[in-house]
Amino acid sequence: MMKTLRGLPMPLSLAILFFLGCLCSCRSINPIPPNDPATNPKVKFLLTFDDGPSAIKDNNPTESILNQLAVNDVQGNICAIFFIQTQHPRGTARPKGMEVLEKIPRRGQLVGIHSVSPLGHINHVTMPTNELVRLLVDGKQLLKRVGGEEPLLVRPPYGVSNPTTRAIYHDLNLNMLMADIPAHDGIVHGINCSPRRRIHIRRMLTCVRNTLVKKPDSLVPYPIIIAFHDVNRYTARHMTEYLHILIEEAAHAGLTLDAQPFYASRQESMAAALYRVTQPALPAPADYTAGLDAIKPARGNGG
Repeated sequence: MMKTLRGLPMPLSLAILFFLGCLCSCRSINPIPPNDPATNPKVKFLLTFDDGPSAIKDNNPTESILNQLAVNDVQGNICAIFFIQTQHPRGTARPKGMEVLEKIPRRGQLVGIHSVSPLGHINHVTMPTNELVRLLVDGKQLLKRVGGEEPLLVRPPYGVSNPTTRAIYHDLNLNMLMADIPAHDGIVHGINCSPRRRIHIRRMLTCVRNTLVKKPDSLVPYPIIIAFHDVNRYTARHMTEYLHILIEEAAHAGLTLDAQPFYASRQESMAAALYRVTQPALPAPADYTAGLDAIKPARGNGG
């Protein structure tokens, strides 16, 4: 049998190397301090979550994320936007899913519309126009009943839209909000982990910085929109770690963070979101240009 790493069998050696690689990709790195406002744009993170709420009864990932947004060692009481699957058969169609949905606005978070079909995570572009309109109206009514306010935001499944769907959103007073940085946590294949999450976030933030230095007239601090999936159990277990990664990698990417790096109030978060509705998502590196189009919903809606 082939040996390596001082005589260990090859399969064990490969497993050890993979584990060490994961450790290296997740380790904390000393940040690079900002130096020049002209080359270190000032930014703030607007966190968003797709595909929820989860209907898992024990260790519910959506509830775990809500808890960590409220209490963590980076910035307490972070206000995010949750894009809801309003009729998902393994989400809001279940009692636990509705229970969790009701908690989201009660915990100071904003809600918007994601998918609306009782068949699940269905692309809006593929739906008959009349059906899409009816289900969007139903979704708006549900979220208004739950949160007390009419939802103003929509993020279409897979990030896909066309002139017809965008016209429908406009007519229903829904503003389409895309993301600058997808966490790539929506796809679940086998073991649910993300060993390259740090290097991916650093690369995307560097691209954001390179774009912002060419836009001196942008809002300061500039809202950078991050897309997670609250039904992803790995994300739920590591949400606080993700907060640290964003802070650390922003410095390495040459970005200056606001004194309060994450939005903390519903009013501020909505204002930032509506500002970004008028701005296109910042361009990603060539191999990430698919953006949210490439993201599939987490398996089973977490339920």
